[in-house]
Amino acid sequence: MMNRTRLPLCILLISILGGCAAPTTTTQAPQQRGGQIDQLLAAANNAPTIQAAELKYQAAQLMFKQGNEAQARALLDQIDTRSLPPALAFDIARMRATQALGVQESSRALGYLDRAILPPSLPAPQQAELGELRAQAYVQQMQPIAAARELIAAAQLQTAPDVRQEIHNQIWQILKQSSDDEISDAVRTPGNNYYEQGWFELAQQVRSGVDMTVGGSALAQWKTLWESHPAYSQPPQGLAGHTLAPLDVRRIGLLLPLSGNLAEPARAISEGFFAAVMAGGAHNQHPDIISIDSTVITTPGQLATVIANQQLDLVVGPLSRDYVAQLSQSPAMPAPILALNQANTTSPGIYHLDLASEQEATLVAQRAWQDGHHRVAIIVPQAEWGERLADTFRQTFNALGGTVATQLNYQPNEELSGQIGGMLLTNRSQARAKEVRRIIGQRLEFEEHPRDDIDAILMTALPQEARQIKPMLAFHFAGNLPVYATSHLYEGTPDPVRDVDLNGIHFIDLPWTLNPASPAHVALRASRNDVDGRFGRLYALGIDAYNLYPFLPGLSSNSQAYIDGETGRLMLSSQQRVIRELPWAVFDNGVPQLLPDAENQTPALLPETADPGVQPTP
Repeated sequence: MMNRTRLPLCILLISILGGCAAPTTTTQAPQQRGGQIDQLLAAANNAPTIQAAELKYQAAQLMFKQGNEAQARALLDQIDTRSLPPALAFDIARMRATQALGVQESSRALGYLDRAILPPSLPAPQQAELGELRAQAYVQQMQPIAAARELIAAAQLQTAPDVRQEIHNQIWQILKQSSDDEISDAVRTPGNNYYEQGWFELAQQVRSGVDMTVGGSALAQWKTLWESHPAYSQPPQGLAGHTLAPLDVRRIGLLLPLSGNLAEPARAISEGFFAAVMAGGAHNQHPDIISIDSTVITTPGQLATVIANQQLDLVVGPLSRDYVAQLSQSPAMPAPILALNQANTTSPGIYHLDLASEQEATLVAQRAWQDGHHRVAIIVPQAEWGERLADTFRQTFNALGGTVATQLNYQPNEELSGQIGGMLLTNRSQARAKEVRRIIGQRLEFEEHPRDDIDAILMTALPQEARQIKPMLAFHFAGNLPVYATSHLYEGTPDPVRDVDLNGIHFIDLPWTLNPASPAHVALRASRNDVDGRFGRLYALGIDAYNLYPFLPGLSSNSQAYIDGETGRLMLSSQQRVIRELPWAVFDNGVPQLLPDAENQTPALLPETADPGVQPTP
């Protein structure tokens, strides 16, 4: 029996499998093995056909162990497997195929595994193993649907539930790695059998992502049609997040400061949270909310006592980074924590939802790269938060293969033209022209030229400076450079007169700002006058904290699962951090215009090592 320890096929697990080698002689000296090979071959020359084949098979095993692959292959090629007992024919085919797969010769492996040259009476487990080997060969050839078909057939030949579960997991990994077109073509193939069609339709239903707020209706529809399918009774592990029930919460502790420098941001978060409660949320739960002052309950030990005494099922908060760090380094709490800041370490049972601008900077750099730009300039304010975002721009763009040619940390209170000219090197060309005029003593025609090693600009700037930077780029003959920006340049409400100088800038922002207002947003707008500015994003954070919590188990178990929130399309990273996909807009006549959905597909590939914090300002 071949070794059944597997890695996901999507990463091309191809190796010389332990089952194709004899379990003995691994420590024998080469001379001793060489003598055994000679003895086996001599005996084979005088043996009947079947015995000769067995002896040559044993000799080939020893040759492979010596590293004499060519000699072993030549010896095996002498054996006509069609006249052999099924078990021996299977062993020889498996050895030849696994050796070929180990050196990435998938076509040769498939030739060895051709069903036409193997006995039709192979037992089911051996047929399943050959199917798995064929699947590996198709994976090497980048034919995922063919590989999936082989595994689907192999699964039906297995009777052991744990082995079948492993194969189901592999099938799902392969189908998840297939393209949309490959899945669509597979679904439409007329010759599919029942098992194949069920798997392909399942992949088509859920591959585009699962909106947890609609209760997995696509999956429910598949289950109605395919209740006798093996993927129904033994779903692959990767499908777990599609089927998990929402987190059942009856009492929530809202852990926020009621005084201190975070009290005002906490107030906005709290009001957003309760606005979502009043609006009904994205779920049908109606938990009791218990307010906890984080300036009074200041340690993990105190919080654990409150959770136990109040019988809390969930805690939302704290907001302070230091407090979150303490929780991450403490023993597990009696209830899950949805923290509103980040920590350097992760801890089971703690999820993180925040508005850190590093997520935006990551998406901006990715978008510039996706649009075909490879050498960029970075413009950020001369401030700690600006440098932090510049680091994220650079790390993300460099990781993608791009180059950061230059960086400007502009001084907001100083004249910007000279700073922009210095970045673009136009000041240098002006100085050269002035020196030439001095030397020759005559006036001369001079045309200013910016540097030519930049094809885009990544920018973080507050509105006042952003409105100056774009015209200054044009003044220095760089107005044609695409500019990609974080949300900081937009105040949150249309101002076409003041924002006309932002025309052409592509920027990223929250759905809270760019999309039509939700019921909770409308309710808050009616009672507060700071909802639509930058501070208003904290209300959005509170709304999402309430709408998100029931779906944390599903998001944690399924990387394709999401909910659409006020702060973005929300998913969960492997470090239990909520990551956000955000919509893109471009300024046109001073007004942000949402880009079409086809242009709004920047993936949320947040580096797992990022360490941002809550940013109430800027």
